[in-house]
Amino acid sequence: MERYSDPDRPFKYSYKSVNDSVINVVYSRYWLPLAIRAVPERISANIVSVIGDMGVWAAFLILSGLLVGPMNLVGRDRPWLFGICALCLFFYHTMDNLDGYQARKTGQSGPLGEFVDHWFDSFNTFLIPLGLGLAFPSIPPLMVATTIFLCCIADWLSLRTTRNTGVLVFGRISSEEALFVAYAFCAAIWVMGYDWWTQPGLFGLSRVAVVYAITPITFLVSILMTFKSAGRPDLLAIMVSCIIPIFAWTIVGEQIMGTTAILAGCLLMGFSTARFSGDVMRDRLVGLEYRGFYPGIVLMDVLLLASELIPGLPVWTSSAVIAISLVGIFCSLGGQFARTVARVRETLGVGFFGPALAGQKSIESGDA
Repeated sequence: MERYSDPDRPFKYSYKSVNDSVINVVYSRYWLPLAIRAVPERISANIVSVIGDMGVWAAFLILSGLLVGPMNLVGRDRPWLFGICALCLFFYHTMDNLDGYQARKTGQSGPLGEFVDHWFDSFNTFLIPLGLGLAFPSIPPLMVATTIFLCCIADWLSLRTTRNTGVLVFGRISSEEALFVAYAFCAAIWVMGYDWWTQPGLFGLSRVAVVYAITPITFLVSILMTFKSAGRPDLLAIMVSCIIPIFAWTIVGEQIMGTTAILAGCLLMGFSTARFSGDVMRDRLVGLEYRGFYPGIVLMDVLLLASELIPGLPVWTSSAVIAISLVGIFCSLGGQFARTVARVRETLGVGFFGPALAGQKSIESGDA
């Protein structure tokens, strides 16, 4: 049973942001005013968010090999697939900014719109580097898993900082620039060709691995910058009960299952952390009493580690446990989303497609 520390918080909603992003200045001045014309006037801002998120999922399915086959084989012969991924990510970047425009234009600004936008972003944050990491076997699996590990921590810390300060901050170098680099990189792979990026570079790594190494370093810098302003005890709880055990399973499992363990483990790490991140957002937006401990996730972690460490178990045990864990976390996330929609409908009378309550205070200087 969920408890609300501030049941009236939806009525107090205000969106405050500071956006100093260099890319956003260019987008807002030249591109977004043109792009918004293609969005039907009456379409829900939440639908704009969801449609945009499909771009990330399409790019991930291609890059990971789940849609067209392993990119070290398919992408080598058809490098234009990376060009499609670049377009998908550019589409997402555009729609992720347009949902705020649409919300303001149609009077739909509210806590549900912000939750929908950033709830899906909590998936997109790790799906993009995971897809790129899986597209090139020359990138060390440990580097990919470590990147997702740091990504999960950085994303949670960012949301926690926003919850503590009440202001969403985009610095000069922010997620806007990271997205630009991601689709520019995909375009560069298309132009230069797959094989060019697999050739040796610095420190004995492939060229693509050298470039990819910038990603975990960026996440680490973000963690160091936001660590002091976030809840340290809650961060410790999420790391011990969620991120570290799944990361350990991923590293051990990679020795047995190869790339499959990296894919499954990183997905589970990312989606499980998104469960915590979603409740951080719900704490700020609808007054939920935040919990930093979920017995179900702890049980899942114990079963995962046991499936790898206990000798004599059937070879399929680990695969079965990871499959059940993924289904379980998907169901948990679906329930989290449904409960948030229901809470906003209960308090404000606003549904997923409905307009926001008139008179809500919204202070916006960035994307919503």
